Amino acid sequence: MKAFGDKFRMLCLALLAAAFLAGSAAHAADTGNAFRDVGNHWAKSVIEWAAANGIANGFDDGTFRPNLKISEREFLALVLRAFPEYEVPEQRPGELWYLRYYAAANRLNWPVADMEAKREYTRGDAARVIAAAHGKLLSVREAVQYLLDNGLAKGKTSATYEGFAAGDPLTRAEALTFIFNARQAGASSDSVGIGVEESAAFARLRGVAIGDSEKAVLAALGEPDRRDPSASGYTWLVYNEDYAEFAMIGLSGGRVVALYSNADVWEQPDGLKPGAPLGTAAGVAGVSRSKLADNETYAFRVDDLRVTLYLDLIEDTVEGLLIERSDAAGGRFSGSQARQAREDLERAYERQILDLTNVFRLKNGREVLVWNGIAAGAARMHSEDMAVRGFFEHVNPDGEEPWDRVAAAGLPDYRAVGENIAAGYVDAFEAHTGWVNSPGHRENLLDDSYEELGVGVRYVADSEYVWYYTQNFYASW
Repeated sequence: MKAFGDKFRMLCLALLAAAFLAGSAAHAADTGNAFRDVGNHWAKSVIEWAAANGIANGFDDGTFRPNLKISEREFLALVLRAFPEYEVPEQRPGELWYLRYYAAANRLNWPVADMEAKREYTRGDAARVIAAAHGKLLSVREAVQYLLDNGLAKGKTSATYEGFAAGDPLTRAEALTFIFNARQAGASSDSVGIGVEESAAFARLRGVAIGDSEKAVLAALGEPDRRDPSASGYTWLVYNEDYAEFAMIGLSGGRVVALYSNADVWEQPDGLKPGAPLGTAAGVAGVSRSKLADNETYAFRVDDLRVTLYLDLIEDTVEGLLIERSDAAGGRFSGSQARQAREDLERAYERQILDLTNVFRLKNGREVLVWNGIAAGAARMHSEDMAVRGFFEHVNPDGEEPWDRVAAAGLPDYRAVGENIAAGYVDAFEAHTGWVNSPGHRENLLDDSYEELGVGVRYVADSEYVWYYTQNFYASW
């Protein structure tokens, strides 16, 4: 009987959710959205706003039931309906109603994890999604503080984390109030369009500029070869089918907030692009050439954009270029996110390092390398070993060399094996630049004898350098 009762309860909840989200258009038209149970409710105006804009309607009995609890799937649907620029896919025949909303949320790298609605959804959970809709991937405490600091919430009893009551269940009225505040903030600040004119004048990457819509990117470049998370909370669309045209397009809220490439695919009127001499880069950045020559990376502002130069100091040229909208830039992985988020970022950095290495090789007249999963496994283990046992060497405390580890992982027969290691760099762009500027590591990057590459990245918060990187180069007989 317990199993039957659970199924019956789930059916009733599903019907309630469908009624709340889809509602009755006829009822809304007949009553003018005057729900009979919200006349004196504190969220009356917000509820009427949501109904008038097709975000949420009431039930066939003329009620809205503002104080009922809401699930993650219901809240997600409301947010995405309030922000149509996020482009939710069409519902397919026979598909569960909420799957398309999760597809959109996962594409946007939003913090959602309870598709089956098995637990009580809280105000803190909602705060994380609202922050993500503004391009910020934050912990519950950080997200609550972000809402309070930006006037998106006032808290239940006070404008503090404690007063916000992050652990309390989220009600329908509270959900719509959060969404209304986020929508109004976006409208008043034009948050999805900041910097469009400036970036269009400053630089484009394969015709794409900061502020362009995701729809425009896909129309211009097609579906990406990969979607990667970023430490700043936006999602990278990675185009690597042709390394001569390599591009990474950062998206948040359905808009372009970041551009990166170390290939010659930039359109920049001042000549700032990969391969440009340091003198040109210094002129655009407004600093002396000698100042750039003292740094592997250098960041500066152009209007509402943050520009980061990744420099090849051996050749005195620009190796790569990152342009971000200022309010989306500078994110650092804090380690407070879930384990899966950490692992996803590690795997993203691994594949990005393969991409950056191949673009670098191609620019220098070398053949590109193929991914080797076994070599990557050995590299991953060495990165973790360095972090956990507190050393930074090619030879581990057991006396094992790189080729010993590769052979032990399952590649005993090899023609050539090489290894690059790095630590302390905050992302794949910086780690790659560090190797480019180290003669021995650079030699590995460009060695003609290698055919394959495996990369292992590990984040260990309480280790000496936190981020550890290993490249295993390989060629079979």
